[in-house]
Amino acid sequence: MIQFWIAVVGMLVLGVIFLRRFMILEHGVTLKSLLFRKKNIFRHVEHPETLNLTVEEMLPAAETVNPKDRAKADSLVRKAEIGLKRGALKESEQLLIKALALDPSSVEAHNKLGLIYLQQGMFGKAESIYRKLTLTLSHEPAYFGNLGMALYSQGKLDDAKVFYKKALEIDATRPGRFFSLGRIFTELNEVEEAIAHLKKAVEMDPRNLDYLLTLAQLYVDKNLPVEAKQLLGEILLISPDNEMALLLMDKTREEDGPKVTLDEKAE
Repeated sequence: MIQFWIAVVGMLVLGVIFLRRFMILEHGVTLKSLLFRKKNIFRHVEHPETLNLTVEEMLPAAETVNPKDRAKADSLVRKAEIGLKRGALKESEQLLIKALALDPSSVEAHNKLGLIYLQQGMFGKAESIYRKLTLTLSHEPAYFGNLGMALYSQGKLDDAKVFYKKALEIDATRPGRFFSLGRIFTELNEVEEAIAHLKKAVEMDPRNLDYLLTLAQLYVDKNLPVEAKQLLGEILLISPDNEMALLLMDKTREEDGPKVTLDEKAE
């Protein structure tokens, strides 16, 4: 019975962990900072890994938009930013939609609207926006990561994996990207890749309990008690009263069956 509750608690905690990473979007980058980031340099680049899109679905060039309409759209985007600062998501959403009706080339309006959709759990709409942005701007890793999150949240794991990988190819400096991709590999049961990416996230941010606990849970789930106990010991040094770590440690002690290491398992 205790193992059942350990499993339930583990699933709930890991769900909360990943949801929290979603709200942060990427480690060190808050939703607020992304919503109010400076305007990106706009350029068209066709990107072959963007799935199910044609060149016609890219954002139009800014030069094709009437300058007066573009100015009105910029004004609406600024008003939306003010609304976002006070948490008025619906109001800001409507302002951004109006801005895009005037200027469909606005990268800033698309990005802010996509972030609002992610925050509201409207992942299909967020996916549509970030597919266009990744096709149009092929060197912006945050757009690939956000598209990965939108796809992951809809259970489109294989597609999500493609875009998180692309985000890492562009910029591998954020441990949150390794963590997110590790979670996807975990759900796809690609264990070696999952462990490698989660370990990389831990290596880059060794005191991050989200990363540590997720990796420890994976070790326990895959019957790797030696690695689990070692990692859980490190976690308990950082956070001696951590309930999840204590539960997982108890589970490793109760495990029967052969005790193997990761290297032995690979053989």
